[in-house]
Amino acid sequence: MDISRAGVEPAVVKFYRQYMQQISDVTYPPGNLLVKQDVQDSLYKYFFDGSQNKFLPPPRYQARILKRIIEEIEKSCRDPDQDQVSDRLMEHMGYLATIPRQPDSDEAQQMLVHSYFPPLPLDEPGVRPVLIKEARNLLSRGTNVGLRTWEAALHLGWYLTVQRPDLVRDKTVFELGAGTGFLSLLCAGQLGAAHVVATDGLAHVCDILQANVDLNRDNYNGSGSGSGTGPGTGPDPGTSSLFRAPEVRLLDWTDRPELDRVIAEAKASGVRYDLAIGADITYHPDILRPLAELLGVLKDHFPGMAILISATIRSDTFAQFTSICRNEVGFKVVELPCNIPDGLRCSGLFHSVATEIKIVSLER
Repeated sequence: MDISRAGVEPAVVKFYRQYMQQISDVTYPPGNLLVKQDVQDSLYKYFFDGSQNKFLPPPRYQARILKRIIEEIEKSCRDPDQDQVSDRLMEHMGYLATIPRQPDSDEAQQMLVHSYFPPLPLDEPGVRPVLIKEARNLLSRGTNVGLRTWEAALHLGWYLTVQRPDLVRDKTVFELGAGTGFLSLLCAGQLGAAHVVATDGLAHVCDILQANVDLNRDNYNGSGSGSGTGPGTGPDPGTSSLFRAPEVRLLDWTDRPELDRVIAEAKASGVRYDLAIGADITYHPDILRPLAELLGVLKDHFPGMAILISATIRSDTFAQFTSICRNEVGFKVVELPCNIPDGLRCSGLFHSVATEIKIVSLER
C-alpha cells in the first residue's frame, strides 16, 4: 500500500516506513497530529488492517507501537467531544491483547517479512519497498549470518540510491555474499539494473535468497496485497516494469572452476559486469584473501567494473582485507563519503551508525 497517496503529513509517512521496516526506535508523529481523526483513520488502514496489507509486522510489534500511539493521542486530547482515540484503534488494541505471547527464543527465530523503503522523498508516490523475509532478531553466527540484513548493506543501499544511482541503472551488477538479497533486490527494482547476479557460498542461504526474489517478483507483478500494492489495484505502471528478477547463484570464493564458469558464461552471452558489490562480507579472517583474489580475477576480466565493499567496523578484519587488496592484489583502496542526514531528511533504509560503517572502492 502506498501511504503517500493518502495525503498525510511527511512525519506520518516516515513513521510508516520505519514501522514497516520494524525498527526499534521509530519516530512518532507529534500528538497534535495523531489526535486528528483522519490521521487515525489512515493509521488503522495502513498500519493495522491486515485485509489491506498482508505484510504487516507481527502482533507483538504492532501492540508496542499502537500502545504508544494511544498514549500520545490521550495526552493530546483537549476537547472531550472532539478529541478521542478512534474505535477501530481501540478495538485493534483489544484484539492484539488476546493473542498469546510467544517465548522470546521462538520469536527470535521466526522468519518474518520486513519492508525496506528506499530513501526517496516522503511525498513521492509509488515508492516500493524491498521485501525481505528474514530473522532479524536472531543472534547470527556461523552459517546463520545470511539470515538477516546487516547495517552495512543498508548503508551501501543508501549510498547507491542517493549518491550514485548511476552506478546501477541499466548496468549489470554482481553481488558477493548476498545473504537475504536486499542489495541485489534494491538494484533490480528501485535502481533499475539491467541484470543482477546474486551469489552466496551457502546453499541454504541461496534458497532463502531465491524465496526473497520470488516474493519481490510477485509484489511487483501485483499478485498480492503487499506493502507496495493495495488489494485489487494491480501493479503500479510507473514502477513494475523496472524489476528484473536477480539470478541466484551458489559461489564459493575458493572454487576457482565455478568462478571461471561464471565468467565464461557471461562472456559467451555478451554480458559485461559493470559493478561488483558486497556488504559485511569481511568478518572472518579466513575468507579475506580468497575474497580479495576473486575480486582481482573479476577486475582482470572486466576492467571497467566498479567494485564497492561496505563493512561495519567491529574488528580489524576490514583493515586486513584492504591491506591484502592493496599489497597483494594491486588495488587502490578509496574510502567513499556517505553522510546520512538526520530528521525527516532521512527517509528510508533506517539503520544505526553508532558503530562505524565504511564503504570503499577498489580501483586499478
